[in-house]
Amino acid sequence: MTSQAYGAIILGGGLAGAALAAALAPRVSLLILERETHLGHHASGRSTGMFIPSYGGPTIAALAEASRPYLEAPPGGAGPLLTPRDVLHVSRRRCPAPSATVLPVSPAAAHALSPMLKTQGLRSAWLETGTGELDAVGLHQSLMASAVRQGAGLRLGVRPQVLGHDGAVWRLRVEGETLCCFALVNATGAWADETTAALGLPPLGLTAYRRTVILVDPPQPRPQVLAGPIIKDLEDRYYVRPYGQDLLVSPCDETPSPPTDAQPETCDIALAVARLKQATGYEPQTIKHRWAGLRSFAPDRLPVIGWDLRAPRLFWLAGLGGYGVQTAPAAGQLAADLFFGVKAPALDTMIPQIAQKVSPERLMTPRLHAARV
Repeated sequence: MTSQAYGAIILGGGLAGAALAAALAPRVSLLILERETHLGHHASGRSTGMFIPSYGGPTIAALAEASRPYLEAPPGGAGPLLTPRDVLHVSRRRCPAPSATVLPVSPAAAHALSPMLKTQGLRSAWLETGTGELDAVGLHQSLMASAVRQGAGLRLGVRPQVLGHDGAVWRLRVEGETLCCFALVNATGAWADETTAALGLPPLGLTAYRRTVILVDPPQPRPQVLAGPIIKDLEDRYYVRPYGQDLLVSPCDETPSPPTDAQPETCDIALAVARLKQATGYEPQTIKHRWAGLRSFAPDRLPVIGWDLRAPRLFWLAGLGGYGVQTAPAAGQLAADLFFGVKAPALDTMIPQIAQKVSPERLMTPRLHAARV
């Protein structure tokens, strides 16, 4: 017996699923299914929360800028989720500007902005404004609350079994119930390819990578360091940012990983300390906290958003990688508009290009295309 039919069921209650649910809920009956017993257990709850539009290329920059209004003034009367903080991009090489919106600064000026930064060996430095710190947990909660307020259902701690498509609807077995929906959404993050494999479809080639983060005491002069900019290495060897009264450091490690509850490795923690020392001369004596998370990417490092035409009414929102927090509101709106086949006003001038660049179809092999036709 079928207990209820939905317009769409979203598999995955992370940031991607919440963003799409918030945009879909006013227009379709909706249920979100999350396998963990609480939200944000994996990547969505382990983000370091930075807003850097230049990070990720033109498509990511467009989505980030389109997300800015939501981040600065989320609906529901809550305070801003974005706190301004400049970003200082640095490199040991002569590098071009990371984007047209950043300004070159001298090594001496870079040191003045962040006194812990060594000038020796510093070859390029660029200051990006309009950037800042993001409340990743607050964003996730805001999007999910918006979806639920507008009628979306949410079930935690469930592991649905997709029974298949019967020619009219998808059928799922969930805790003894058989549910059906007209559209099934794959927003399962690092598990996205596993989800499609369970449907009998070949993977699209998404890969999860582990990234490590540590918290340490800041060096002296402590007040200036904590008031200073985020420091981001242009070669993706590390980033350092004030984090409350601590200093957050990542070695920007990218270790391919199966979908799992990621944990930091000793070697990556040591790498974070070594790269911090190389950049600043400072070697913390104590690691106050450490964690790791998974960042999932398609081969071209762009999100996967749109209809999978290999199966009836199967929709993707996955592969947000390290850009999910700063792009989630716009990515969710873009996904909802592609879901319904309408234009996204905030991205209107770029929608044809973005839709093509993020479409799941771009990742299908010629053999798969032939099979679909």
